[in-house]
Amino acid sequence: MAFSFPTAALDWLLDGCGRTMLVLADSLAVPRGMVRLGFEVTTINRQFDRLRGAGDVPGLNVAVARAEALPFDDCRFESVFVYQILPDIVPGLALPEIARVLRPDGRLLVSHMSRDDTVPWVRRLAALMHTVDPGAMTAQGAADVIATVQASKYFRDGEAHDFRHWQPVTREAMGEMVASTPAVRNLDELTKRRFLDAAAEIHDQTAGTAGQNTLRLPYQLRCWRASVDQNELTRPVFVDDPALVIKL
Repeated sequence: MAFSFPTAALDWLLDGCGRTMLVLADSLAVPRGMVRLGFEVTTINRQFDRLRGAGDVPGLNVAVARAEALPFDDCRFESVFVYQILPDIVPGLALPEIARVLRPDGRLLVSHMSRDDTVPWVRRLAALMHTVDPGAMTAQGAADVIATVQASKYFRDGEAHDFRHWQPVTREAMGEMVASTPAVRNLDELTKRRFLDAAAEIHDQTAGTAGQNTLRLPYQLRCWRASVDQNELTRPVFVDDPALVIKL
């Protein structure tokens, strides 16, 4: 999936960030986007396959690792960008690691985008999905996700900002999104075909009523940024800058 992010949200999130950045994301789309913006980017993933293709991006460094055990020196980065993976990491282990690898004036940037299910056609699609998977389309809201870091003792002066984002959805894209879910993949071929036809009908009816060929899927994007507070770390961090020594 391509890196899609509202320009206003990205400008707000990156305001005042230094050049060296660690990106914690589930794909290479975001690290690539940050490289294009002029950052010196390092990214990690626990799965090697997710890092394939990184060699095609000059200036992008990668490592097979977990957020809970970052293989980097203390004070290595000026910013850490956590994109869309906060629910998949253990905050009690990952946040002190992030604080450790940040420079003393470093920034933590967090974003999470969640679907807005208040739109009628989205509710209809969710109801259809629940007939084969009761847990489908029930992702945690952005505000709840960000709340896990807002109270962290490792960061101070936190600020949050919400943005609205609309993602165009064609008939084909909706079909691919529905077909990619495990519950639908496991259906027999006849049942799967009927299920995908029902999803396509939701698209066609809604788009026809609106007089357009492409629907817009609404998302709520919550961004959060804060400065690191390394006083709360259980062990000191060391900056590699040489100290000024005055002989008395």
